[in-house]
Amino acid sequence: MRKTIVLFAVAALGLTACDNSKAELQKQLEQVKLISAEKDSLLKDVMATSQFIADVNTELSRVRDAKAGKPTVGGAGELPNPSPADQRAKMLARIKALTDRVNEAESRLAASRQRVATLSGDNAALTRQLAQYDSTITAFKSIIENQKAEISSLTAQVSALTGENTVLKADKAQLTTEKATLTTEKSALTVERNTVFYVIGTKDALRKKGIIVKKGGLLGIAATDMPATTLNPADFTSIDKTTASSIALPSADKSYRIVSRQDLGATERPVKGGYKTAIKITNAEQFWAASKFLIIVQN
Repeated sequence: MRKTIVLFAVAALGLTACDNSKAELQKQLEQVKLISAEKDSLLKDVMATSQFIADVNTELSRVRDAKAGKPTVGGAGELPNPSPADQRAKMLARIKALTDRVNEAESRLAASRQRVATLSGDNAALTRQLAQYDSTITAFKSIIENQKAEISSLTAQVSALTGENTVLKADKAQLTTEKATLTTEKSALTVERNTVFYVIGTKDALRKKGIIVKKGGLLGIAATDMPATTLNPADFTSIDKTTASSIALPSADKSYRIVSRQDLGATERPVKGGYKTAIKITNAEQFWAASKFLIIVQN
């Protein structure tokens, strides 16, 4: 009887040990399944992160090639494209999100590796599977380290582009200032080039002002009225030769003649005895070529 009881006790202990072993094995298998699922999830994260880095690289190239500081206009029904500065700000935000994602993945990898390290099994297949998972995690960690290096490079490139953009803005501002100065100078030169002067008066009045002088002849006899060597624009009326095609004469019952060096062939032919009513210019460049000072003397 005692022998029978002992046999039953041994059998019971064996069954209990067997059940405990099965339970432990089942627990390990469940953990392996969880880690396997997590490995698949991590693989998706790594692939998504790689694609994310490729997208950022593409955007970076687009910004680098874009014209600095100026948004481009889209086609009909489209919104204007963002400026390079806006694109850089957007990329910096994406790079930050990418950094957070990589850091999170790295943390998950560390936790997974720790769980794998706590698993043990007498089963050779289980041991090989755990080693394979650990190797995969190690490979993921290497990929993530490479991705972090790429992120660092992207950040440096964006910072460099920001510096270049600052220089371009300064250059653009300087060019804008220089263009404004040149435009002003050009306008001033154009006004100066097109400004001509005329004066109308009697011989006596013009002589008193020193605008005309007698030259030639003998003892003043048969002398000719000629423009003075030095003329003061303040004694004249200024006009724009490109717009003034006619110069009105003050007295309709008087005739006038030109004593300065203008080309009279560039005017309408005067009536006999001189110009009356107005001097009409038919070719401004030809008329004013010899002198920008027109002196008209009343006969």
